[in-house]
Amino acid sequence: MAQVTTIEPKVAQTAPKQVTEHKSTEQIVREAARTHGIDEAYFVSIAMCESTMDATAVNYNYYENGNPSGLFQHISGYWPARAAKYGYAGASVFDATANANVTAQMFRDGASNLWECKA
Repeated sequence: MAQVTTIEPKVAQTAPKQVTEHKSTEQIVREAARTHGIDEAYFVSIAMCESTMDATAVNYNYYENGNPSGLFQHISGYWPARAAKYGYAGASVFDATANANVTAQMFRDGASNLWECKA
């Protein structure tokens, strides 16, 4: 008689679900302001004026070493150096968290004059 071996099927294990908090753009802007000592209402009003709080905004009507882009309308050609200087090397200008935090640090360091919107 032939011996029969039973093989138990392997149960696929799934990785635990990562819980990611979805933050609104305004929450991101307010958090960056608090983190870097900028008045929240003022910083929100700057973001509203610059991009209507749209992290994907691009102003194609202006060009100076790139187009104003992202939440706080950084000139795209200047963004890589700014992002690197403030701890967001390699981040996209369209990354709302990076854009808000880089801008808040620039405001904290006295560079708010680079923005047209004054709220």
